[in-house]
Amino acid sequence: MYFGLWILVFLGALVVELATATSLVSIWFCVGALFALGALALNLAFIWQVVIFFAASLICLAAIRPMASQYLRGNIVATNADRVIGRHVQLLKDITGEAWGELKVNGVVWNAISVDGHPIVEGSLVEIVAIEGAKLLVKKIED
Repeated sequence: MYFGLWILVFLGALVVELATATSLVSIWFCVGALFALGALALNLAFIWQVVIFFAASLICLAAIRPMASQYLRGNIVATNADRVIGRHVQLLKDITGEAWGELKVNGVVWNAISVDGHPIVEGSLVEIVAIEGAKLLVKKIED
């Protein structure tokens, strides 16, 4: 009776996983359903099959997801722009609450905003801490 249920759960999770090929959405439930089928084969009560299903699914999720997410990161394009992070440069235009500032790095003028939201005056020495879209996030270097 429950054999069909666990096969249905397995196939349903497998179809969802195949439809979202690199997202790792439901493969855990496929593994859990296989463990529940094993519990069924051992003639365990349905409640134990459900407990084993969820336990196996959660253990699989906790063990594999962190490792797999490192390898399945999509849409990451390596550029040389990140080499400006950590550089110290002089601000060419004030950063205010209403306007982005400007700075020049390697001959390229970038828009810049303050990482902490505080204004920074022209001529201040700043450190580039990140890139967000087409602008740099900077923090003022204290004198």
